[in-house]
Amino acid sequence: MAIFNEINKHSKIVGIIIGAGLLLFMLGNEFFGQNSIFSRSKNDVGSIAGNSIPIDAYQQKLAQAEIDYQVRTGKAVSENERASVQEMAWAQLISKYVVEPEYEKLGLAVTEGEVLDMVQGKNIHPTVKQLFTNPQTQQFDKQFLQNFLQNFDKQEPRNQQLWTNIEASLPTERLRNKYLNLLKLTNYVTKEEAKREYISQTAKEDIKFVYVNYSSIADSTVAVSDDEIKKYINDNKKQYEVEAGRSVEYVSFNILPSAKDSADIKAELATAILEFKNAENDSLFIANNSDSPTPLAYKSIGELPEELKSSSLVIDSVYGPFQQFGKISLYKITNTKSDSLYAMKASHILFKANPAGGPAAKAEAQAKANEILAKIKGGASFEQMASQYGTDGTASRGGDLGWFNQGQMVKPFNDAVMNATSTGLLPKLVETDFGFHIIKVTAPKTNKKYQIGLLERDVVASEETKDMIFKKADEFAANNTDTAKFNAAILKDKTLSKQPANNFKSTDKYVGSLNNPRELIRWAFNEAKVGEVSKVYSMDNQYYVAALVGKRDKGLAEVADVKVEVTTKIRNEKKGDIIVEKLKAQSGTLENIAAKYGKDAVFNIASGINFAAGSITGLGYDPIAVGVAFGTAKGKKSNPFKGESGAGIIEVVATTPAPEVADYTSYKSQLKQQRTGREDYVVDELLKKQAKIEDNRYKFF
Repeated sequence: MAIFNEINKHSKIVGIIIGAGLLLFMLGNEFFGQNSIFSRSKNDVGSIAGNSIPIDAYQQKLAQAEIDYQVRTGKAVSENERASVQEMAWAQLISKYVVEPEYEKLGLAVTEGEVLDMVQGKNIHPTVKQLFTNPQTQQFDKQFLQNFLQNFDKQEPRNQQLWTNIEASLPTERLRNKYLNLLKLTNYVTKEEAKREYISQTAKEDIKFVYVNYSSIADSTVAVSDDEIKKYINDNKKQYEVEAGRSVEYVSFNILPSAKDSADIKAELATAILEFKNAENDSLFIANNSDSPTPLAYKSIGELPEELKSSSLVIDSVYGPFQQFGKISLYKITNTKSDSLYAMKASHILFKANPAGGPAAKAEAQAKANEILAKIKGGASFEQMASQYGTDGTASRGGDLGWFNQGQMVKPFNDAVMNATSTGLLPKLVETDFGFHIIKVTAPKTNKKYQIGLLERDVVASEETKDMIFKKADEFAANNTDTAKFNAAILKDKTLSKQPANNFKSTDKYVGSLNNPRELIRWAFNEAKVGEVSKVYSMDNQYYVAALVGKRDKGLAEVADVKVEVTTKIRNEKKGDIIVEKLKAQSGTLENIAAKYGKDAVFNIASGINFAAGSITGLGYDPIAVGVAFGTAKGKKSNPFKGESGAGIIEVVATTPAPEVADYTSYKSQLKQQRTGREDYVVDELLKKQAKIEDNRYKFF
């Protein structure tokens, strides 16, 4: 009874406890179960306009985007394309929660009649027209479209799906166009705006100026403190708002074939020589055995691979294996034929005349060429003379031009070699537009063409080589678990080089030179602490290991993030102050001021500058200087000013006002077109900014 008496004394407290217990029992699953609000937030890939995006909702969009991609292209999504498809799925969710509500607010809709008109009516959509274009006439074939729709249930499933996707996208596109057109119709350019644009393009000024580049003052003489950088960032907050970022340093272990891999592939091809030689169907054999099958092709001797040019080629013979450019090749001569054009081989020594020297220079070049020709006739080495006296790129190889086809060289040169009755030195010089040539025919001309069959294998790393490279990368990651060890190991191993990747975002497709390294991005944003080293990741033909060296939170940039950029800006401001004060101390004409200032001051004259160009001849792009010029009266000097690249003074010598015109229509059109061209992008960006999109996909993808 005593217990019950105590309970009665504290009945209110007990009631609260029991009530809280019942409430927790009823809401336990809501708060603490698998589908609780806490668990749900963990499974969200982000939020758009206040709407949480669960991972399964995103995955549904992603699956549909992948299906759409496969239907459009006829192939599965590759790893390189996956990032683009993921962005497509995310963009569709943004459209659903950000853009489509705007349509509803404005009462925009697309009727069934509009869709029918885009598919079969008078205003057929360009995509539909493209799909049903007659290959012969290259014109849209409406009957073709109608036959397709009438027999839709008999079409291939892929074509049915493609058409279904297109039909579904047409209303969405039409709604967007209606929305953008409404906004574009609000784009209005006043007469005053058009007039200002006309004047800025047409009014001219002639000026004198003295200008001193900031670079004339050594950076080392102008100190910039971190406090100054921090103040500059705070004074320009909008300019230095940043997304969350991570910085890593990484080392790559490239997966390259070993000498043994090359030898193994070469040995494998060597065993196929006899089989290739005896093959009855060369095209089929190549198709079944080559990594990059190519059709049989006739080639002149000049077009043959270098490996075959020096060989005596026989039909049904196989040559190789040859290794070049990461491939090992076998060549089979399958046939020959005579061609109407010849191939020729020759060497030459070119003597050029100085164009500015006139007839005397030409006579001098000709005399020198004849002198060397006489020496060669007397027994001197052609190749040695070419190396010594040649004036073009062939000199380093003894004048050798190699094989070339008839008509490939300039006519006098071509005819001289073509008409030669034998190999050897031509007795006379040949003159062309390039100069005087001593020519030696090094092989008989031939019009024979060879039909070549090419069987080639790519030299790739074997699984054994990949395992060996992975083992090296894995040992590196296991033995160097912090940045100190990471850096020390790289210094010790001269085969490794470190690459930085600074302030990449969670949505980036690239980290340094790494293309779409999602695993690394997830590690850097989810798990890693600054100073930690990652496990081994693989991508394309490399393994890589990274060290997290920096974290940047969303918000205002830290000093370290923008130090170089802001230091330059502040330093230039300070340099500008120094130059301006020194210019103020000078007097007289601008020529006098430049002379008194010293060698770093440039004096110049610029004629016909206009406000719209933003640049001044002899000074370069500097809209500040242009503004100063047009703000200074004729015959007056401006005060010293700080411009883009330096500081200076401008004197306006003459002005040419823009002539009065009655009609500014063309300038209105220019301005309107400039604004309209940016509206699609600007509208999207403004809507996204208002929606406060949070993208946390990096936690899962």
